[in-house]
Amino acid sequence: MHLKNIILSTFILFSFVAKAQTTITTNKILDKKPIFVGGGLVLGGGANSFQMGLNPEIIKSFTPYLDGGLAMNIYYELYNSNEFNDIRSRNFRLGIGAFTRIWPIESFFIQVQPEYNYAWIKQKDTKSGQAGSTNFGAESILAGVGYGKRVASGISYFSIMIDLLNNPQSQYNGILNRKEPVFRAGIGFPLRFGPKVTR
Repeated sequence: MHLKNIILSTFILFSFVAKAQTTITTNKILDKKPIFVGGGLVLGGGANSFQMGLNPEIIKSFTPYLDGGLAMNIYYELYNSNEFNDIRSRNFRLGIGAFTRIWPIESFFIQVQPEYNYAWIKQKDTKSGQAGSTNFGAESILAGVGYGKRVASGISYFSIMIDLLNNPQSQYNGILNRKEPVFRAGIGFPLRFGPKVTR
């Protein structure tokens, strides 16, 4: 399935749900259908490695039960050679995707996020001096569940997802194309603060 079709299907899905939602609620948080900006930060590493990433997001609340938005992935990882491995690697990945979050109950959501990531990888054998580079793109569809809070002043969340596709070049699939969990946490703030909302 092409990424363009995946993203189009996702937007159609949350547009349909948004129009179909007619439940009257006394919750005033999303009366003005706010737009939030934010995202998450990834940091990691060890004695011979370092990882850093950013996941900026733009989130639109359509109803008290439905959010949609756009997300980016900016990720850099460095692996130095050690006594077990002579390869030094520098990897940079850049991606974009669209997501839908459905909140069936307060504080709990289901998320689907098709995305496309492009990778630039440079490697060098520190023993032989041989070096090489490669670049490639990969489609993914992340799906999973999360826990979060949505109030007038902002959003915070934690989620766990997996890649539903079996693309061997996906950054979310490990050795032998095994599925690996994707943990994400983030925050979002209203793009423009309006009058204070009371509940």
